[in-house]
Amino acid sequence: MVEAHPPRIPLPFALDRNPHAPEAECRLLDWARRHDLLDSADAEKRLVGARLGDLAAYTHPDAEPDRLVLYAQFIAWQFLTHDRYAEPDERTATGREHLTAQVEPVYRTGRADPAAGPMARALADILGRVYPAMSADWRERFVVEGLETLRHVLPRPPGGARTVGRDHAGGVEAYVRHRRFACGQFPCLLLDEYMAGGELPVEIRDGAAYDDVRNAQADVVSWTSDYYASRDSAGPGAGSGADSGADVATDLVGVLAYTEHVGRAHAESAVAARIQDRVADFLSARRELQGRGSAAALADPATDLVLRRCVSAMHHRMAGTEAWAWENVRSIGGRRGAAGAGGARGAEGGLRVPEFVEDLLDVRGRPRGWDGGAAGHRWP
Repeated sequence: MVEAHPPRIPLPFALDRNPHAPEAECRLLDWARRHDLLDSADAEKRLVGARLGDLAAYTHPDAEPDRLVLYAQFIAWQFLTHDRYAEPDERTATGREHLTAQVEPVYRTGRADPAAGPMARALADILGRVYPAMSADWRERFVVEGLETLRHVLPRPPGGARTVGRDHAGGVEAYVRHRRFACGQFPCLLLDEYMAGGELPVEIRDGAAYDDVRNAQADVVSWTSDYYASRDSAGPGAGSGADSGADVATDLVGVLAYTEHVGRAHAESAVAARIQDRVADFLSARRELQGRGSAAALADPATDLVLRRCVSAMHHRMAGTEAWAWENVRSIGGRRGAAGAGGARGAEGGLRVPEFVEDLLDVRGRPRGWDGGAAGHRWP
């Protein structure tokens, strides 16, 4: 019998949790209800089950309650955007254009039109508390990162034209670049500056060392989440309609299984090894960043404090994601066990790749050597 969850991933970062996490969870749910972000009982159940107040508490263990709640609200806003608009039934050109048209002005101004929808009004509520404290340069960077994340979270609708004019060739690395943006870490790293009570100088934030640090950290965060969540996405009840009975390869575990034609255990081991490699890359880039940042810190001691707090938040987010994702998959496994559900997908399940992932992998329309949609690539 397949275990409900893979082995833990050891990370070299301290784990801590803000004592105000329970308060953050309660206030987050109340905020989502007040802003009409939960359009069904299932949507509320998914938000509660995601435990995003806990994830915020792991990321900022020393934050005071109001700031902790604000951070939780932003990652919940990202989660709900994906939950509402990135699912196949909602991934339409009209839905994408409508959301982008409402949200982009909010990113740019921090304000929403009174007639705007719930997602726009909720984002304005968050940014209305953040933007007054931050510079114009920081706000413009946040606009860029926020909209770029949105573009990757909302891929083109199924059956749409293939992506053309890409800057990079397709393949696993193209998927990795997409996942790096879609995970939503880059706006969160900017929000970490607000949480730190300052801003990183442009020469640090635009430097190669910081770019290496943030890319490695985003990969560790997203791949760790994928590593644990792949068992959930492949488990009983995953998918609906045409996807029922087939695992949907949207996480890195499924993508590696698909491209390398290997089983789940092999793909999970490969992702775990990749995570450790990226942790090593992060530590190397961190040394370079802190070495270069020390010059700016000598000129302005406040810069040193902001840099140290931002790097610490990166550590906490990586360690916290591992603990949070582990706890979530354990909780899901426990609920399934109580309901009498099986552990792994049965023999009827295949491995299906959505069109937007096929485009990233540059395999759309190519024969793969097995019938992924019917008999399918099966998890052993």
